[in-house]
Amino acid sequence: MKILIICAGDRSNNKIALSCIKFLYHKNLDHLTVCLLDKNKDILNFLKKKKINYITKNIERFFKRIKKNEFDWLLNIWGYKILKKDFIKKFKKNLNLHPSFLPYNRGRDPYYFSIINNTPIGICIHEMNDTIDGGKYYIRKKFDLKFPITAGEVFEKCLKEIKYLFLNNWMKIRNNRINLKSFKKKIKKINKRKELVEQNFLNLDDIKNYKNKIFVLNCLAQDFKFLKHQIKIHGKIYNVQLKLQLAKKKIWK
Repeated sequence: MKILIICAGDRSNNKIALSCIKFLYHKNLDHLTVCLLDKNKDILNFLKKKKINYITKNIERFFKRIKKNEFDWLLNIWGYKILKKDFIKKFKKNLNLHPSFLPYNRGRDPYYFSIINNTPIGICIHEMNDTIDGGKYYIRKKFDLKFPITAGEVFEKCLKEIKYLFLNNWMKIRNNRINLKSFKKKIKKINKRKELVEQNFLNLDDIKNYKNKIFVLNCLAQDFKFLKHQIKIHGKIYNVQLKLQLAKKKIWK
C-alpha cells in the first residue's frame, strides 16, 4: 500500500508522529511518504536516515498535484492543517488521531475544554470528512480521571494513550478488522483557540474583575499550615492554595 502521512511534532515527550512513523517503517509493509508541517528535527533526521520520501516545502502545491487514489491511505498524525473535503476524497481511506473522546470537544485544545465544560475525557481514531473532527470512528477510549485534575494532566494522559492506541490497532484498521462506527450522540459545537485565548488573561486591576480579585486575595490571605481557603464544587469541599509566579510577558498577545 501507499501511505501519505501528514504530521508535526507535539509539545511532550511522547513524540507521537515519530513513534508512529518508526512503527510503520519497521513493519516494512507499505511505501511511506511523509508531509512534515513543522520541520521537527527528530522526525526530519529519522526520515533522512531511513531515506523515507518527505515533503517540507510547497506543501499546498504538493497537495494539489496528488491524483485521486494515488495513495491508499491518508494518516493525519498530529498534523494541524484543516484538510479540505476535495483533498480528503483523493484517498481511498483516511484517519485522524484526535485527543478527545469524540464527539465531545471537537476542534482545538480539547484538554482545556474538557475541564471547562466538564465533559468526558478520552481519545479517538476517526475517519475525516468535510467537517472538523467529524466522520465515523474506528476506535475510541474514555478515561476515568477524577476531579480535580488539570488540563496539563489531561494533555499528558491523552498524548501518551493516543500513541499506543494507534500502535496497538493500526494493523487491525489497515486489514479491515475494525469497522467504522457512527457516533450515537451528535455534537455540532467546534471549539476554537480564540475561546481559550480570551479566558487566558484576567486583569485584576480592572474594577469589573473585583470579585475575582477578592477570591485570589482570600486564597493568599488564608494560606497557613493550619488554614486554607475552601470552595465547594460538584458537591465536595476542597482546600485551595494558589501559587503565583511573576511572568516576563503575556502568553497570548
